[in-house]
Amino acid sequence: MKFQFNPLAKEIPSIGLLRGIASAMVCYFHLSFGNPNFLPQESIVRQSGEWGWVGVQIFFIISGFVIPYSMFVSNYSPGKVWIFLKKRMVRIEPPYLISIVLLLLLNYISTLSPFYKGAPFEVDWKNVAAHIAYLNIFTGDKWLQDVYWTLAVEFQYYLLIAAAYGMVTSKKMLVRLTFCIAFLALMFLNISAKGFIMPFTAYFMLGILLFQYYCSIIEGKEFWLLLLLTFMVLLYIFGWQMVAISAASICIIVFIKNIHPVFRFLGTISFSLYLVHIPIGGRINNLAAGFIKNIHAREAVVFVSFAISILAAWLFYLAVEKRFKKMSATFQYNQGKQQGIQQHPKI
Repeated sequence: MKFQFNPLAKEIPSIGLLRGIASAMVCYFHLSFGNPNFLPQESIVRQSGEWGWVGVQIFFIISGFVIPYSMFVSNYSPGKVWIFLKKRMVRIEPPYLISIVLLLLLNYISTLSPFYKGAPFEVDWKNVAAHIAYLNIFTGDKWLQDVYWTLAVEFQYYLLIAAAYGMVTSKKMLVRLTFCIAFLALMFLNISAKGFIMPFTAYFMLGILLFQYYCSIIEGKEFWLLLLLTFMVLLYIFGWQMVAISAASICIIVFIKNIHPVFRFLGTISFSLYLVHIPIGGRINNLAAGFIKNIHAREAVVFVSFAISILAAWLFYLAVEKRFKKMSATFQYNQGKQQGIQQHPKI
C-alpha cells in the first residue's frame, strides 16, 4: 500500500484539521476536567472531557511530521541549523512570552474582583525568568500554566531534529534504523521531571516515519516495520488506548483531504488557543465558581468559557501570533530560489 501524496504541497489540509481537533481537546479538558473543584465527578460534562489531555500527544505526532517535512521541502541542510532555529524561535517564542505577560496581568486583575478568594498577587521573578529558556525542567519550579511544559518538550525536539536531520533523511538504511531505535530507547529512561522529551519520543517518531514515507525517503517495508515497532513501544508503556489514538491521528493525516472551514479556523488559531485558554477560559470558570452553585449552570459555564476562549485566541492570533508567523516565513534557507517551495507559513 503506497499513500498518494504531493511532497511539495505548501499546505496539507489534514494537518489543520488535526491541529484544530487537538487544540479543542486540550482546551475542553482544562475547562471541564482540569479544575477538580468546579464540577463533581458524576458530571457528564466533566466526564466527557477526561481524555482531552491526549491532544498534547497528538500535537507531538503533528510536530514529528511537520517539522522535518517543512525542512525537507525548504531544502534544509545541517549547515543551516541557525536559520532553522531562528525560524522556530521567531514563530514560537514571542507569542509564548507575550502569553506570560498576559497571564501575569490577568492574575493581578483577578485579585481585584470581590469574588476572588485566592492568595494575594505575588510574582516569583526568578521562576518567570526560568520560563524564558524553559529552565523549569531543570529547576523543578512550577510552570505558570500547565501547557507550558509541552512547549519545553517541543523545543527539545527542534534541537534534536536539527541535529539529527542528516540521519533522518540518510540514504543508508542502517543510519535511519540507528536513529529510530536510539530515539525510541529514550522512552525507557526513568525521567519523571515534567518537560523532558524522553517519555514522548514514540509520538514524535510516528510523525517522523510518516514524513520519511511521505517524501519517499523510506520504502513501504521499512515504514511498516518501524511503524509496528513504534506502536509496540507505545503499547508496552502507555497501553492500547494511546495506540488507537495515535493510529487514528495518522489516518487523519493520510486519508482526509478536505476539511470543514470550522476546523480550518481552529487549526489556524490552534497555537493561540493553546496559550490563552487557561488564562481566559479557566479564569471565567474560577470567577463563576464564586457565585454559581448549581451544577447544571456550572456545566453551561464550561461551554461559555470554551467559546470565549476561542474568541480570545482569534484576537490573540490577529494581534500577536500572525505577525510572528509571517516574520518567521521570511527567513529562508535559499534566498531567491524555489520560491514556490520554500515558504510554508501554513505548516
